[in-house]
Amino acid sequence: MELPLKGIIPPVVTPLAYSNTLDVNGLEKLIEHIISGGVHGIFILGTTGEATSLTYELRKELIKYTTGIVNHRIPVLVGITDTSTRGSVDIAEYSAGMGVDCLVIAPPYYVPISQEEMREYLENIVPKLPLPFMMYDMPSCTKLHMSVETIRKAKELGAIGVKDSSGDMSYLYSLINEFRDSPEFSIIAGTELFLPETIIHGGHGAVAGGAN
Repeated sequence: MELPLKGIIPPVVTPLAYSNTLDVNGLEKLIEHIISGGVHGIFILGTTGEATSLTYELRKELIKYTTGIVNHRIPVLVGITDTSTRGSVDIAEYSAGMGVDCLVIAPPYYVPISQEEMREYLENIVPKLPLPFMMYDMPSCTKLHMSVETIRKAKELGAIGVKDSSGDMSYLYSLINEFRDSPEFSIIAGTELFLPETIIHGGHGAVAGGAN
């Protein structure tokens, strides 16, 4: 996977035939439609993919089929966010075995944590990860709007970028400015409306739900 990660990376929906049954045919049609549109990667098990509502077995099934369909044509990113560190690491390890390119980490959800606790969490989980990872700021779902200092700590630990879904344009600009001297560190907008400003000010692209 070339760095920096850039371009349009759709956060793929999870097609279901029933409540806990993956629609494999629908998934293949969606992925082929997305790839034919010229995207630069795909992101599964994010917010748009409703990862936190899926069983671990279904998440693994989605990873297996997605990597098989994509077949290394573009990078595959997998969200590993969970309330359990062990759950996140288990999905990370499975992803590595399936040929995933990059992991995506948001703060553990449900119980609010502080910036300091998030940095401690990263110090704990990062050494256990078998793949490159990027950060995911989604405060509306996680109750933590990660500070620039926390993202800087993630970078020091090896993060290759950050997806900003905070909806806070001033924060997005502060990320771009903070890491301007690290061109290999990707600043990716999660708010589609911010894509023009992201590119104009030196960011790298967008994880755009509409790209489905």
